[in-house]
Amino acid sequence: MVSPTDEQRNIKRHFRNQGFQTPFAKKGASVDPAPPPISSYSTTTHVATSPFKPGLTSQIQQREVIPLVGVDAFRAYNYRTTPWHLYPKADSGNVIQRTRNAVDTIAIGGTLDLISVFVTDSGTSNQAATAAAAGMPSSTFWVIKKFGHAQLNTTLTGVTYQILVDGQITLSWADFQMSPSAPYNELWAFENPITVRSNIVFRILNGTGAPYDCSAAGNAIDATFAGWTEQYVFGSETEHTNVQPQ
Repeated sequence: MVSPTDEQRNIKRHFRNQGFQTPFAKKGASVDPAPPPISSYSTTTHVATSPFKPGLTSQIQQREVIPLVGVDAFRAYNYRTTPWHLYPKADSGNVIQRTRNAVDTIAIGGTLDLISVFVTDSGTSNQAATAAAAGMPSSTFWVIKKFGHAQLNTTLTGVTYQILVDGQITLSWADFQMSPSAPYNELWAFENPITVRSNIVFRILNGTGAPYDCSAAGNAIDATFAGWTEQYVFGSETEHTNVQPQ
């Protein structure tokens, strides 16, 4: 037997089913989750402005600001399947430093830092006397894969070469050339690249018993570091250098 209310339900069922459909506009789909700053576009009340002056602002100053902690910072690399520390990543930049000296004189027992570069945004030591000189610590670290240098006059003995990483002597050798400073395919390639968190220095110590004049004919010296940058990955080890400090 049909209930007397079934017919009433049938009349309302069509409208009830429509109620399960979306009765409102999906505003979330039309809202930009990362809207551009209001200064970058014109409205009825103001004209778009920019802190960059065309032709006067360098490309470095126009680079995108990278937060110290972001979503990518929690990305983990599976080192069990691939030795990721041997390869640049998708967001890596090139690190190339080559220096030539043909003017200085290295005194007896003296030293010359032929290359001395820092990872901070100002390019100076993060232990400088003032914060302005030190600059902000970088959210990246360097990975140095290749190195080369010119040997001081081959007739001399008592010359010591050193690579210092973050204030510690990582490599030290005397009276021989590890590898030429060019071309790239002849640079010395480290089996495990050197990780640089603060600074890297190539130092020459003169123990020959006589001053070494770089400006003399055939005495110019040069050196090259080559590698790439990487972003810090929180919870992951960044040190893969197995060379013990001297």
